[in-house]
Amino acid sequence: MSKRLFILRLSLALLLAGGIIMAAAGQSSAETVFEDLMDGLSGEVYTMVDEDGRVIMRTARRIFEDDEYIDRNNNYYRVRSVSGTTARAELVRKITLAEPEPESFLARLGRLLRLSLPVQKQEEAKSKKVAIYNSHGAESYIKGDGTESKDPGGGIIDVADRLQKALEIKGIKVIRSREPHTPHDAGAYQRSRRTVEEALKEDPDALIDVHRDAVPEEEYLEEVKGKERVQIQLVVGRQNQNMASNRQFAEGLKKKADEKYPGLVKGIFMARGNYNQDMSPRAVLIEVGSHTNDKGQAEESVTYFSEAVNDYLYGTAEGEQAASPAPTTSKGPGGTALRAVLWIVLGLAAAVGIYLLISSGGWEQLKGRIKSFRRRELSDIFGGRSSEDKEDGEGPEGS
Repeated sequence: MSKRLFILRLSLALLLAGGIIMAAAGQSSAETVFEDLMDGLSGEVYTMVDEDGRVIMRTARRIFEDDEYIDRNNNYYRVRSVSGTTARAELVRKITLAEPEPESFLARLGRLLRLSLPVQKQEEAKSKKVAIYNSHGAESYIKGDGTESKDPGGGIIDVADRLQKALEIKGIKVIRSREPHTPHDAGAYQRSRRTVEEALKEDPDALIDVHRDAVPEEEYLEEVKGKERVQIQLVVGRQNQNMASNRQFAEGLKKKADEKYPGLVKGIFMARGNYNQDMSPRAVLIEVGSHTNDKGQAEESVTYFSEAVNDYLYGTAEGEQAASPAPTTSKGPGGTALRAVLWIVLGLAAAVGIYLLISSGGWEQLKGRIKSFRRRELSDIFGGRSSEDKEDGEGPEGS
């Protein structure tokens, strides 16, 4: 085989293997990643309407075809078309919010292993931990901060602080970063990704990225328990391998909030993008009102929301189950690195397989080469004929 032909075949194999890795890992295209990072920076308000033109919700996040939305009453919509800043969605069905999945064998095994540890280690292993951060830390509230944006840190930092205090009162350790990740530009999510990596070293049970929207104030005002309050909207990124588990987490939080404070959670927006939610199976982005809402009311709302977080993760038997380690996705930079190594190994194996298939000239020829290789190796190991040689009817060596 000529050197040029060898290089050509190897390059083709590596290219195909790279495609396998990217597809399997659920990576977005460069265009999608850019749209994810630029989300909410256009200053435009997008409106989702139903088939009769009735407004479902408004948001500063760009709406794309196939985005999904669960409204306050658990009506589940899917966007069918987008024209300018108007997205038309069809009602798919009314849903029942998800319950935690039954405890897996690996989760049960992990719980039993924790019970075998010394008492102090058991307490450390089962400690309640939630990580809170702000990807857009400059976001502020005109009513309370006097401006919609403050660099380096705005009013959204105060709202996240209030959520932290409310969770700590409930005995939950909060892994808190007050890093604002400014400026509020296309690199904010990449900067906050490093914050998430640090937080995951402490193995939190959930990640909460605290934001506020940028729409007229009435969009986030609703009567809750007889008083007008600022609503909270949950956002789940559609383009990451944890989308299903993160959606379940968001639905569980809404369900718990609905039980105590109906109307507090405005809805769940399954938006195009990632939002660093590929890093944990229990990650959610929350929009606490809008820049036009009152910051004091936003702080009050996250205090109520903290009860939903506590109840879902720790307050009930199902919550304790939901907080147990997820067996399908490794958390933390170590788990992320392990997944990356596994994909590289699989990719290299795919590359070798593709190369051998191409160089052999076909599947049958490849099987013949593998069979011949196995014969030689077995002969070297056992100092004689392989079992396959015998099956083929070959006589004793030297006969």
